[in-house]
Amino acid sequence: MTDYVLKCEPGFYNLSPDAFHRNAKHYLKCRMDFQSPTKGISSLPYFLLCRAMELELKARHLQTLRQKVVKDQFGHNLVEVYNALPDADKLLSISEFSLLSQASAIYKNKGFEYFEPEHTLSGYSAYPNLDELEAIVRMYVKL
Repeated sequence: MTDYVLKCEPGFYNLSPDAFHRNAKHYLKCRMDFQSPTKGISSLPYFLLCRAMELELKARHLQTLRQKVVKDQFGHNLVEVYNALPDADKLLSISEFSLLSQASAIYKNKGFEYFEPEHTLSGYSAYPNLDELEAIVRMYVKL
């Protein structure tokens, strides 16, 4: 009888895609449930939609890349994370991509998270159409 020595190697299971996908759904659901307590434009629905989109697109990259690589490569830039998708996952028309770019320009610099007087002074003219942005996000994030 021969003795066998089993050597256990550490394993790795990448939970990141599942967690990112799940959280993307949560952000979209929060957007759907949001009721502004005041009149006027709120940046919160924009933030919730952009975060949902970011997490969903990053979940797709996390199928093949580690989380740190995705974080370092894309940051919060929705355009870059979208452009790096395989062609089969690029669903946006030119006008939809333009709208995503408009949102990304504000989102990547935390413009939907913090008060920025220039947005107020310009009547939020740099903000994309909220309903159109939501339609784009819903193309990717399915509840």
